[in-house]
Formats: sequence, structure tokens, C-alpha cells
Amino acid sequence: MIVRFISLLCLLSNICIAEDKWAQHLSKDIIEHYVTPDQFLDESASDWRGTMRSITLPLTKDAQTAQQAALRISRKLSKATGVHYSRKRSRACMNPMESLRDKKASCTGLSIFYAAALRSVGIPARIVGVLSWNHLRGNHTWTEVYLDNEWRMLEFNEKEFNTPWVMEAVGMLDSKQLYQRIMATSNRPPAAPSMYFCMPWDMSNNRIGAEDVSERYTKLARNWYEQSNIPADKQRLMIDLLPRSETVEQVELIDTAGNIIDRGMLPSPKDDMREMLRLMLPRTGASYKLRFPTGELINISSSEAAVQILRLRRTASQPSPSL
Repeated sequence: MIVRFISLLCLLSNICIAEDKWAQHLSKDIIEHYVTPDQFLDESASDWRGTMRSITLPLTKDAQTAQQAALRISRKLSKATGVHYSRKRSRACMNPMESLRDKKASCTGLSIFYAAALRSVGIPARIVGVLSWNHLRGNHTWTEVYLDNEWRMLEFNEKEFNTPWVMEAVGMLDSKQLYQRIMATSNRPPAAPSMYFCMPWDMSNNRIGAEDVSERYTKLARNWYEQSNIPADKQRLMIDLLPRSETVEQVELIDTAGNIIDRGMLPSPKDDMREMLRLMLPRTGASYKLRFPTGELINISSSEAAVQILRLRRTASQPSPSL
């Protein structure tokens, strides 16, 4: 009797999804693997579909295409629910109902929350991530939406596809390194024994199938760099000063005559851990200096790399930044 009841629920769910205008032209395979499943990673099981659908439908009522719907959900979901990024979330991998309850989630929790909203109205979605950046601390997880027969990157609370800071970071990855590969979750059997979606909190995971999408993201990042109009005679300079200050701290890039070449604000404790100050350093071969609010000066010159990273630290005995 219980088995029949569960089967009936699954059937009704599939019928509801099939009637969604966004799902009507999808293949049975895509619906089966990227719309009907209720779990995304190793988050605890939850009955989220009805709740998420009631939240998401009003956000997409005037959308004419699935692309418009996906963008509207991304832009409006946080305001509609109060769910936002926070390092004070209860754990890294939360199900949609936990995120809705706590209003706080990690990038992983937000990705799951957004993907659930998409699936609730018949739009295919999956989780994608990288275990380790090669120039920033930590991992990152985001969402992909299946639109017009291709997967597109669209993060929670973003207004457009291919989030700039992620594209920038992807362009610095070395896909030959195992932990720098970009993997997309898959409910299909893995193509190879090692094709699993590992997570920092469960490196031994071999339950979540995955597809290596590194090559596609490398091309996306290359296109992003070409379109971002970063001059060939400039190098991206990324700076982080730890521990981060609660007060606003501006850093200036100056030449030997004291002229300001570029300037910007250091990230605060409220910013994402991956956020860094980004300046443009001329590739002239000349020496420059970074001037901090304390008056401290640090010599800096360009390198051949696309991006140069400066990790600075201050202590109670040495409040000024040092390499």
C-alpha cells in the first residue's frame, strides 16, 4: 500500500512537471535526471517542491521564455524569501527547507535553493563546482540551468549568466590538477570510476555522479577575458589583507612620483571569503607602491602572469600590512 502511494505521488509529480510550459519541449531524459529528482548533493531529504513552487510561480508569471523565467527567479528569489549568503549558516550543505527556515546559506546551500526553485516550475537545473581555486582560498559551488539545449551558468541573486568573478577565477584554473577540475552533478551512472562530485566536507564521497565540464568552462572564461576589455598593457592585481577590518580601508596604487594609478576598497569581514581588492597594474617594468590607510608603503611591480596575487597579514604587534 505504501509503495503504491509513493508511486502515485511520483506519478502526480511527473504529470505536474509535464504540464509546466517550461518542461513541455524537454526530453524525457532531461526531465528524469534534472527536473524530477528532489536531491542535489548530500543534503538531507526534504519535501520542498510544493513550497518552492508556490514561491517561484508568482516570480515567473509574466516570463515569455524559460530564459526569462530563470533570470527572474535568480534576481527576485532572495527578496521574496529573505534567504541570503552568510558564513553563519548552520552547515555548508543545506536543503531548501533549511535555507528557507534559517534565511542563511553557503554558496552550496544557495545553489541548491536556486536549483530547487527552477526545478519546481519545470526548468532543468544542476549543481556545479570546483574543489579548490588555484589563487583564492576555498571552493565554490554554483547552479547551471538547461536552456535551448545547452547548460548555462547562472548563480543565485545574479542578473546575468556567467558571473564575472567566477569567470575570472576559472580562467586561472589548471584543469590538469584534480582538485581544480570543474564538475557538474549527474544522476546518470558516472562515465568513469573517478567521476564523482566530491565536496570539501566529504572528500571520500562516491555517491554523487559527476561530469567533467572543465573544458567548456575554460572556453567560457577565455571568451569572458576577451570581452572584458582588460588592456594588454595592464595586469590584474588582487589584494587581501587579513584579518579584515570592520572600518573602510582604501588602498592606492601610486607611481614613484606619488601619482595615483588606481585605488579601491579592501573587502570587509561581511564580504565573501573569496572577494579581494582588484586593481590594474601597468606592465611597464617600472616599480610602483601600494599605499595603505596607515601610510604603509609596499613595493610592487608587474609579472608575466595574467593575475598577480598579494596576500598580506597584520598582527596585534604589527598592525601594518606585510607580505
